[in-house]
Amino acid sequence: MDVSTLLREKGEDFKLVILTGHGGLSKKITVSDVNRPGLGFTGFLKHFPYERVQIVGMSEYVYLENLSYDNQIEILNKIFSRETAVCCILTRGLKPNSAMTKIFSALGVPLLKTELGTSSFMGDIIYYLDRKLAPSIKLHGVMTSVYGQGVLITGESAVGKSECALELVKRGHKLVADDVVVIKKCSECALIGSGIEIEKHLIEVRGIGIINVKNIFGLESILDETRLELVVKVEIWKSEREYERIGIDEYYAEFLNVKVPEITIPLGPGRNLATLVETASLNQRLKNKGYFTAKDLNDRLKEKMNNMED
Repeated sequence: MDVSTLLREKGEDFKLVILTGHGGLSKKITVSDVNRPGLGFTGFLKHFPYERVQIVGMSEYVYLENLSYDNQIEILNKIFSRETAVCCILTRGLKPNSAMTKIFSALGVPLLKTELGTSSFMGDIIYYLDRKLAPSIKLHGVMTSVYGQGVLITGESAVGKSECALELVKRGHKLVADDVVVIKKCSECALIGSGIEIEKHLIEVRGIGIINVKNIFGLESILDETRLELVVKVEIWKSEREYERIGIDEYYAEFLNVKVPEITIPLGPGRNLATLVETASLNQRLKNKGYFTAKDLNDRLKEKMNNMED
């Protein structure tokens, strides 16, 4: 993403204002980590992370102010003349001194400021950049939040995924995405599911067409994103296939090297998919809390058998 995207999407939330260096708004932000260049201002630039967004708080600002004007020019030029330099953000509403204004204008590197405090701003921007720059893939399916748990429903076209999502919304659950689901890896063990902007809050229902869930069912019926915690694979019942009946074995789907619990639900006459998805979600929540019904039953049966042998 470029600096202009940061300004457009989060300028109001982060209270960001560009001061100079407008010509560099197309510079690319490629990493979510940010840096406070205090050590760099002392002249120690070994392993300096030039490619990061540089955050100047009160301590860095005061140190720079105590240098001579020529030294300020020299150190700022060394740091921000690199091709990989992205931008610099002053926090706490600090105003740029003459050396900053000269260097950032000359180099065409955006200099911005925010009224927010340094620590809170750094937390906010890192969280934003983590989500924005996270590795991602696109899948065909439906993403919902069922009892507060992110559930991805997959399966072939026309198997009933969208109708299931519609029924879940009517029962008080939330739609995240229909048709195209974007899965982002936000940490080594966490995936976030969302939709694409053009299809936001929309569901395609065969025979009816495209409906806007937000407009029909209200704001409480949708979510922009949710953590992916369960995958429900839906398929038409195949008589020749053996399906899970006890549930003692656990299966997983893998996205971006992260494993997510997965179950397969076969659809046949009289089976209510929305009810089954609700039940699967509640059952997974129990597993997450350490209670595994099938294993508990298996343990009780083993204990019963052992007592009978005694």
